[in-house]
Formats: sequence, structure tokens, C-alpha cells
Amino acid sequence: MATLLAIIQLLLVPVLLVPALAVRFAGKSRPLNIVSYARVKDPAALHRWAGNRLAILPVLFLMSGLVSLQKPGLSAALLILMVLTVLIVAVSLAVGAEKFQNPH
Repeated sequence: MATLLAIIQLLLVPVLLVPALAVRFAGKSRPLNIVSYARVKDPAALHRWAGNRLAILPVLFLMSGLVSLQKPGLSAALLILMVLTVLIVAVSLAVGAEKFQNPH
């Protein structure tokens, strides 16, 4: 079971990397549905900022998956930690995106 959790973490690396890169290089398109684009003054800067933060997730999942393979007893704890990390990154994106918006 522990090896399965490690494999799941490693399989999530490309699944999380693709959207991170898509947001990072989105330019002026509108890939983020947590943002009111009508109020965004520089969408390209917002996407670079958000994509860089999203890119943290696949890196951390890669590290946690490799550690889980080496130390299977940690795999469940690391997976839970990574789920919490995803939630923290999502909240930080929602809050941090505000700095790219005009007041009205």
C-alpha cells in the first residue's frame, strides 16, 4: 500500500506540471477562474506569478514521492501533507491575485 501511495504522488507530477506551465505561459488568455479578469491590469504578469507558484506543487510531489519510495512508512503522512500543501497554494493564489487587480 505504501508503494502505491508513492506511485500516486509521482504520477501527480506531470498532472500538476502541465497546468502550472499552461498558466505560466498563458499570456493574456483567461485560465484562472478565481480571478475577475475585468479588474486585472496586467494578465501576463498575473499568469507568470501564479504559474510560478503552481510549479512548486509538482516539485514537492516529486520529492515526496521519491522519499515515499525510500521510506514507505512516511508515504501516507507525506501524501496528507501534500494535499494540505495544495490547499495552501490554492488559497495563496486566490489571496495573492488581488494585488494584480485594480481597486474598481
